[in-house]
Amino acid sequence: MRPVALAWANLRHHRTRTLIAVTGVAFAVLLVFMQVGFYRSVNRTATMLYDHLEFDLLVASTEHQDLTRLRAFPRGRLAAAAAVPGVADVDPMAVGAGNWRNPEVPTAWWESAPAVPGSGSSIFMLGVPPAALPRVFRTAGADAVFPDAASAAACGNRLARLDTLLIDRTSRPEFGRYDFLRTLPADRGGTRLNGRRVEVVGEFELGTGFNWKGMLITSEETFAALTFRPADDVTFGLVKVAPGADPAAVRTALAAALPDDVMVLTRDEAAAVETAYWVSGNALGQLLAAGAVLAVAVGVIFLYQMMSADIRNQLAEYATAKALGYRPGYTSAVVLWQAGLLALLGFVPGLAAAALLYEVAKDQAGLPMALDAGPAAAVLLLTVGMCVGSGLLAVRKVHAADPASLF
Repeated sequence: MRPVALAWANLRHHRTRTLIAVTGVAFAVLLVFMQVGFYRSVNRTATMLYDHLEFDLLVASTEHQDLTRLRAFPRGRLAAAAAVPGVADVDPMAVGAGNWRNPEVPTAWWESAPAVPGSGSSIFMLGVPPAALPRVFRTAGADAVFPDAASAAACGNRLARLDTLLIDRTSRPEFGRYDFLRTLPADRGGTRLNGRRVEVVGEFELGTGFNWKGMLITSEETFAALTFRPADDVTFGLVKVAPGADPAAVRTALAAALPDDVMVLTRDEAAAVETAYWVSGNALGQLLAAGAVLAVAVGVIFLYQMMSADIRNQLAEYATAKALGYRPGYTSAVVLWQAGLLALLGFVPGLAAAALLYEVAKDQAGLPMALDAGPAAAVLLLTVGMCVGSGLLAVRKVHAADPASLF
């Protein structure tokens, strides 16, 4: 009998023990999937804003550290940047946060209110020129903020009025949905941001994550009025390189033309700044990475104990196999095949449970978690390695089986 057939027969013979082992493997797989999902969502959150913006080069203050520690610079720097040969467009963007007064959101009788009406929640804000919306935000592909350029232009026209804004449709429920906010009557307090009455005139889709629970887009004039910042201050300059121009040469020219209080970053460099903060500079990323390692360790220990117990209960059978002339390599192969089969059997329910919890995390917490083929394949290989590693630790007990103990 081939080793794989004997391994499968062992699993079928001890079904209760096999079910417990499969459950343990599935739980370890689920833990790994959740840690990987959270870790990837941290990476996704880090670059989420930049992924949805149209730019080739980014002008930022030299004191800029990340999106949680922003610094502004004078608007005049963008005029100097626009004069550099090879630059097609330079659009300003102001970034900040505001205090949103949570409205009384209608809920079904079985649902609890997402927030206490009248309480405040911090919300992310982007201030851009209304006419620049089709240039600043992506309008095609997976990272599209607006369905198309025409929709972006229409929303820009609505932002031309003071105290108007757009809300991200993926924002947390306590902020309220666009369909509800646009009809919110004045006698119920209306919509207020930083204590100022505002009007929601449209929506977009960018996404939420660990950095923000909701997002608004408004005009620069409204942004300055809401945040009490000087209208001359901007956070970023989004530079588009002219067709045919060399981005590296344009960047060098920009760095030479602009004062030392600003720096010019490529898209990859800007994303790397955020990733470094969230993944390596923030305790959250390190904690999730450590959690993934701990999940694997838990799986290895659990499976080793299960397989060791199984081998102890079958020492007489393994000793008989050795007495019949089966070489140690054969019995080792049986144990390793048994471990591999447990990996496959445990991976399937672990994958299904992870897919379900990913959707729950996406809907309830607004985290950008997705079950992609690449990470799933990596977890499968990790699961097989985890189980085979446990088998290698347990196979020593098989080699210790003594045929003489049968007599």
